[in-house]
Amino acid sequence: MLKRSKALIALALAALMCLALVGCGSTAPKTETAPAAATDTGKEVSKLRPEGVPEDFPNKEILYIYGFGAGSVQEAYFRVLADKIQKMEGWDHGFVYTFKEGASGRIGWSYLADAKPDGYTIGFTPSAMLISTVAEDVPYEMEKLTFIYNMMSDPGAIGVKKDSKYASLKELVEDAKARPGKVSIGVTSTIGQEGLTVKLLERASGAQFNVIAFDGEPEVLTGVVGGHLDAFCLNITDTTPYIDDLKILATGDKERSAFLPDVPTYQESGYDVMQVNMRGIGAPAGTPEPIRQYLENCFLAAAADPEVQAKVKEMQIPVDSLSGTELSSNFTTIRNGLQTLWDADPWQ
Repeated sequence: MLKRSKALIALALAALMCLALVGCGSTAPKTETAPAAATDTGKEVSKLRPEGVPEDFPNKEILYIYGFGAGSVQEAYFRVLADKIQKMEGWDHGFVYTFKEGASGRIGWSYLADAKPDGYTIGFTPSAMLISTVAEDVPYEMEKLTFIYNMMSDPGAIGVKKDSKYASLKELVEDAKARPGKVSIGVTSTIGQEGLTVKLLERASGAQFNVIAFDGEPEVLTGVVGGHLDAFCLNITDTTPYIDDLKILATGDKERSAFLPDVPTYQESGYDVMQVNMRGIGAPAGTPEPIRQYLENCFLAAAADPEVQAKVKEMQIPVDSLSGTELSSNFTTIRNGLQTLWDADPWQ
C-alpha cells in the first residue's frame, strides 16, 4: 500500500497543474460559505475572516515560496489545500507556487524573510531550516519569520534491508557499540537532520557508527538494498519506493506512525531521541496579525474538509495540522535542542 503513494502523489500533482487551479493565477470556481456579515459590495464575508483583514484581501495572487525542486509530498498537499481555500473562500485570486531553489533551501528561506510583510508572500518553513540558524549566520532566524500553519510532520525512520540480521534498533545500536566505526549507516547529510539524529543516538547509547553521506535518498536506499550499507536514517516518506525491500526498525516521532503501527519509536526502543521533519508555512515577520490569522484559519479549515482528508488518506500523506502558535512553540523547542547539541559538540 505504501508503494502506491509516490505514484498517487505524482498523479495528484499532474492533475492539479493541468487544471491550473493553483500556480498560474487563474480564477477558481466560487463556492458558498456561511456569512458572518455582508460588505458594502454585497459580497458575503467568510466566518474565517477576522476583524481587521482588508475587505479586498487578497486582491492579487499570494506567492508561495519553495526552496527546493518540484515533485515533493508537501507540494502535492499544499496544492490540494490551496485549491480548496480558493474555492471555499470564493477568492478571485489564488496562490502561485514559486520555486527559489538552491543552497539546500537557504535561497528560498532568505527570500521569504526579506519579502514585504503584507500577506502576499508566504513560504515553506520546515523544521530542518533550524539547523542552519544554529550553526550559521543566516538572514532567516525564527525572529525574522511568523508562522501560519504546519502541514505535516514526517517522522524519521531507521532501517535495514529486508533480510538483514538486525531485528531491532537495539540490536543495530548494540552492534555499533561493540564494533565502533564498523556498522555503516547512510544519510543525505552528516550535518542535516539525519546525521544529527545519528549523532544524538550515539550520544545516548555510547555507540559509534560509520556515517556515510550520499547525494539523495535513492542513493542511500539503493546502497542498503544492495548490501553496501548496513542501515539508513531517513524519513518515512523517503522509504516508500523501496518499502518492500526494507525492514524499518524504528520511527522518530513521540507516537508510532499510522502507516507503520507495528514499528516502535526510537524512544520505545530505549533511546531518548526524536526525529521529525515538520513541514510548515510561514511569512515574513511583521505580516499583519489579522491576515496571518486569516490564512491560518483557511489552512486549518481546508485540512479539515472531508474531500481533502479523503485525498490525503489515499496519498498516505502524514498530515499534522497545527496552528502557527503551535508550530512556533515546536520550532522553539527544536531550536533549543539543536543549540544544546551545538554547544556541546559543534558539527562541521
